[in-house]
Amino acid sequence: MTKPILLAALLCFGSAAQAQNTDLVEAARGTLAAIQKNSFKANREYCGMIGRNPAGNIVISRPRKGRADSCRPRNFWRNDIEVVASYHTHGSHDPDSDAELPSVDDLRADRQEQVLGFVSTPGGRFWIIEPELNRVRMLCGRGCLPSDPLYNPVDTGRVRAEYTERQLINRERGLDD
Repeated sequence: MTKPILLAALLCFGSAAQAQNTDLVEAARGTLAAIQKNSFKANREYCGMIGRNPAGNIVISRPRKGRADSCRPRNFWRNDIEVVASYHTHGSHDPDSDAELPSVDDLRADRQEQVLGFVSTPGGRFWIIEPELNRVRMLCGRGCLPSDPLYNPVDTGRVRAEYTERQLINRERGLDD
């Protein structure tokens, strides 16, 4: 069972909450960095969940290999884990796929699960999905995580630092301004 969404990771509250959010983001970043190369090699998404145990420590589920454009993480095996976030890669570079940012489906899935989401892209971008704020936000840009050697930025076009759900829908329809 998931708990309510963490309010906007990285939006700075007290130092204890900020430190916990920083730990969460760094755990997600480290996990995604570690699985990027496998994701590129297999041309598959890898996904999982991030939680906190009763002591407040971060625990990360084992990555699950998905399909080229989707992945359904397994939940934790222990009921005492508070699920706080999901994570997934976007596989290898495909010039016909807009994989350099989270999709509308990514945002909606995390909103349904009531968790934050973290996404890595073939170009090495690192994103946070903030369902409660109805947006996705880039935490660091191209190359901050391992990048697919086949990645070509020309195929991607312009990538903004932040998108609302409406902006993601427009981009998927080819209406990005």
